Amino acid sequence: MVELSELVEGLEKTCLLYWSDPYLRTFQAKIIRLEPDKKDYVYIVLDRTIFHPKSGGQPSDRGLITGSDFKVEVNKAMLVNNVIVHWGKILEGGAEGGDVEGEVDWDWRYLLMRRHTAGHLYDHCLRRVTGKQVETTDSWLGDPCYVGYRGKKPSVEELGGAEDLENEMIGRGAIVKSGTISYEELLQIAPEAPNIYRLPKLDFFRIVAIEGCEPIPCGGTHLRDI
Repeated sequence: MVELSELVEGLEKTCLLYWSDPYLRTFQAKIIRLEPDKKDYVYIVLDRTIFHPKSGGQPSDRGLITGSDFKVEVNKAMLVNNVIVHWGKILEGGAEGGDVEGEVDWDWRYLLMRRHTAGHLYDHCLRRVTGKQVETTDSWLGDPCYVGYRGKKPSVEELGGAEDLENEMIGRGAIVKSGTISYEELLQIAPEAPNIYRLPKLDFFRIVAIEGCEPIPCGGTHLRDI
């Protein structure tokens, strides 16, 4: 059995292309490490990737990694000590080192982006309707998708009002931007972010902001416009 922490030992942090452009569907990269798993399966570490790992309630991307004479169906991507590990089934040839091209399952990725942005927008709308700070406990963007909140259960009228407000805002549209900031900066600009109490301690945080809404620390992929 492959120990993932040993697999990534000594490797540099993976360049996360999905942070700079979540709409990238294909990319070129170089294999840094490759380790066979059970029959016809393999672990692949690349120097850069657009495959988002399972993280923060967002399921893993899936897709293909293709080399000069092999093809691997990526079933999941995992984040291990700042390194993305791709795991999947060898469909053609025998996986080996060198340059590769990757492609995400775009329909799946785009669905997750829509759900993720919708969840952040609902945080804002629920706060507006109830007049109270909201605190998320967890979330999942797979099936079924949900966001969990801490505190008194909102009324049916409040939930419906938040949904109506969200649909109204979606109808108008709003730009979604992202960037990275320090923890001190995060506390200054987003002291009441819904997930502020369950964040790990990091040197820097990626923050996502829907125009007209409170910024939220988040490492996921999002739409450009709601």
